[in-house]
Amino acid sequence: MTHILPDDLQSEIIEHIPPLPQSLVHASAVCRAWRRIVNDQGFLRRYRVRHGRPLTMGFFHNSDTIPRSFVHVGGFSSFSFERPGENEHRWKFMDCRHGRVLLFDESSRQDMRFLVWHPMTGYCHRKIVRQDSFFRLNFLKSNTNAALICAAGCDEDNHYMNCKPTSPFCIAVVSSDSRGRVSANVVSSLTGQWGPESMPVDLLPVGGQIRAEPCAIVNNTMYQPLYDYRVLAYDMGQRTLTSFERPRGGNVRLMKVDGGARLGLAAAQDLIIRLWVRDTDADGGWVLRKTIDLGELVTDLSMAPLPWTDSRFPVMPPVKIIGVAEEGDALFFWTMVGVFMMCPKSLEITKVHDTAEGMNIVYPYAAFYLLPAPQ
Repeated sequence: MTHILPDDLQSEIIEHIPPLPQSLVHASAVCRAWRRIVNDQGFLRRYRVRHGRPLTMGFFHNSDTIPRSFVHVGGFSSFSFERPGENEHRWKFMDCRHGRVLLFDESSRQDMRFLVWHPMTGYCHRKIVRQDSFFRLNFLKSNTNAALICAAGCDEDNHYMNCKPTSPFCIAVVSSDSRGRVSANVVSSLTGQWGPESMPVDLLPVGGQIRAEPCAIVNNTMYQPLYDYRVLAYDMGQRTLTSFERPRGGNVRLMKVDGGARLGLAAAQDLIIRLWVRDTDADGGWVLRKTIDLGELVTDLSMAPLPWTDSRFPVMPPVKIIGVAEEGDALFFWTMVGVFMMCPKSLEITKVHDTAEGMNIVYPYAAFYLLPAPQ
């Protein structure tokens, strides 16, 4: 006979899980009872009292067709975030990590203007970086990507628990020109100076140019998607650049796996998502870990019209992976029946938004609100 714990005891157990965004996501995917508990406002109030900080989850985007730049996900605490509004700047989302957001000013024609924003407090750190024409011109041509890295360090579980709104940070930039010449560098908020630039490498014969898509950071290496089925690896400590092949087939997103210890990759082709992990000991360097048929998991997806039959989506595939949570525990994908969030481990799938134009890339965001001390 199966013995089921009373709801109040189950709730008390869940209250003790670590106060990390991905922890509640995993708990909500265990079963319907736990999902009901995690989304209950009473539970969230008790969780906030115990840990001192309620949870908010969702994603930012650069689409002009959606009124708000932040899409709230699930039944967690709902905060309304508005992109920093300065009429003289046109801020574009580039990265979300450690509770902070990196934006780039597309309207600047002289300097590289970054904004590091902490949405939960509204704190902004504006960084004006003067750089040579190689970086500046390529930013305008979208052959560059930047990543935000907290300089406060992480705990023994590889989580940036000590990252605060005012914590120091670094911005890592990788860029390629039309000839396939790739360069990279890191600028620190503490000094305002760039570090030693990596030795530029010519990747055109073997790996093409940088794709303007989010990267994955594993340990001290920034992994950036390239065209021609390759990945750029920028070791920020050694200031070295290398590249290697990735699995072919479909649209992909790089991600952290195994608790942030290794590089992974999610690839969508037709209605199939394949999850890979990089293993340098394996033939080709990649091992297929899981194959997911979304046609069996998402209602009406297999019967949906093809995107190119709709004039709004002439180049979209049937399934496009548009975002990966920072810890790799949630994927966001676009379809003709809506935008969905999926937990790769449990295959729990939730519709989070209707189908929309311009939502090719989203930047998942999860953070806790630091409550003021009691008076």
